[in-house]
Amino acid sequence: MATIRILEATVANQIAAGEVVERPAAVVKELLENSLDAGARRVTVDFSRGGKAQMIIEDDGKGMTGDEAMLSLERHATSKIRLASDLDRIATFGFRGEALPSIASVARFTMQTRTAEAPSGAEIAVNGGKIIHRRDHGMAPGTRIEVANLFHPVPARLKFLKSDETEAAHIVRLVRLYAIAHPEVGFLLREDGREIFRSPGHAPLLDRVREIWGRQVAEEVTLMPVFERPGMKLSGLLGKPGVSRGTRQDLVTVVNGRPVDSRTMAFALTESYHTLIPKGRYPLAFVFLEMDPAWVDVNVHPAKREVRFRDEARVRNFLIESVLAVLRSRADEGLPAETIPAVMAAAPFTVNPAAGPTLSSPVVVPLTSGPPSGPPPVVTHATAVRLGWRLLSRLREERAVFETPTGLAILDVGAAHQRVLYESILKQFSEQNPVSQALLVPLAIELEPLPAAVLRERLPLLQAGGFDFEEYGRNFWRIAALPAWLEPEAALAFIRDLLAEMARREGDFGRPALAYDALAKLATQKARRKGDAMSDGELMELVQSLFRTAQPGTCPRGRRTYVEWTDADLGRRFG
Repeated sequence: MATIRILEATVANQIAAGEVVERPAAVVKELLENSLDAGARRVTVDFSRGGKAQMIIEDDGKGMTGDEAMLSLERHATSKIRLASDLDRIATFGFRGEALPSIASVARFTMQTRTAEAPSGAEIAVNGGKIIHRRDHGMAPGTRIEVANLFHPVPARLKFLKSDETEAAHIVRLVRLYAIAHPEVGFLLREDGREIFRSPGHAPLLDRVREIWGRQVAEEVTLMPVFERPGMKLSGLLGKPGVSRGTRQDLVTVVNGRPVDSRTMAFALTESYHTLIPKGRYPLAFVFLEMDPAWVDVNVHPAKREVRFRDEARVRNFLIESVLAVLRSRADEGLPAETIPAVMAAAPFTVNPAAGPTLSSPVVVPLTSGPPSGPPPVVTHATAVRLGWRLLSRLREERAVFETPTGLAILDVGAAHQRVLYESILKQFSEQNPVSQALLVPLAIELEPLPAAVLRERLPLLQAGGFDFEEYGRNFWRIAALPAWLEPEAALAFIRDLLAEMARREGDFGRPALAYDALAKLATQKARRKGDAMSDGELMELVQSLFRTAQPGTCPRGRRTYVEWTDADLGRRFG
């Protein structure tokens, strides 16, 4: 049995780095937060090769003396808390004293820093946790930290990083979040010496979103007034009614200047838009909540991404009341005010069908709707085409009742349509022969860095599926052609959702067979045909197309497409 011993400080720091330094963006986050805590009014971030080769964060904050800089490289050395009771009302970004020693233990680390009172600055170089030198350095007041060759002391960690483009996208998104959260600070972000964005301090919020998040997003939001309650203040931008996203990437929540993931805030915002966007989608919002630090706990996650509130219900109700007040005031944008429910109202919600994308009808073989004159023929498909169904009645819009040669059946129109469309799309993929439609007027789409990186990586897959993309600027794309099953008016929302799903299920979309199946299922989720919108002939065509599919009994998500009772079943029921 091995002897128990205390780990060396370098090894302990490298273990701790596993929690603090997940990827290059985590390094940028920790150093950027230190700059903000130091009172910086200008922050510059440079990186190359997705941050794996080099990251430089430079600020004009108060800086440190040489002795303070040396002490900051010790574990649990911090200037931000003194007593355990300080954890009850944290007002700074950092407080644990783990970031700098953890980063320095897994990279080549160089820190240059100077206070305004000191005649010169200090430079400290560390390689893999071991101090190389400490010397004087001439510089302006502030701090400059360079992190190079990340994870070179622990090469196994490098295998878990994604491509350079993906890692770069995470860094860009992170800096954008902090630039939005801190309008008083000027940010400059560069990749390989090329400027990605420059955000001067003290710009109006809407202008800042236009500069950082893009023109298309800025056109989809509206400024909300400031709402205040005892101990809380809310401000920001809200998406216009009908604007939605497939993920929470554009649902930005900031608490006391800290971009966070908050289930309470996300639920409140999504619930407020319940009548205005399709179910399962998320609103577009940039929401800033200021409150007493004693009411919020930021010490619940190693990377401080999540927060908890002392009174979750109070925060949730405050957000819902405020957001609904804004949405009521925007009734002039085509949304009747009476359709927006009162806070916590018991009235049932209704989804605005116009807000969601729709897809074209499946291609089906025309058949007569009358009963056949003879027995149903058997054809050489996966299943026999079942003829002899006769439409009896429509049932609550989305279902239809049929008489069959052996009894009675109820068809779920939407589920049947999804099965037919799914197998039609999958067949095109498997035969490498997608039906594509060229657009008379190409569509333009502006993407966030992560979806843009996914699009570049998966471009051959999408081209094989009938899409035609052309990049004409950083994160700007021109769409010249679409698959025939995708309507142009639904294309932009579908593509955003598809790229978000690709980012979430990266492994599946790395293998063509699974990728085509996932893409086809995502397409069919957007398809919805109601029985009252179809003629009798179209219903009969849908039935025949359904029974030409490989699995007519279920939709792609496993839901039943029809329920059938034979004459024997009905006889037992009545017997």
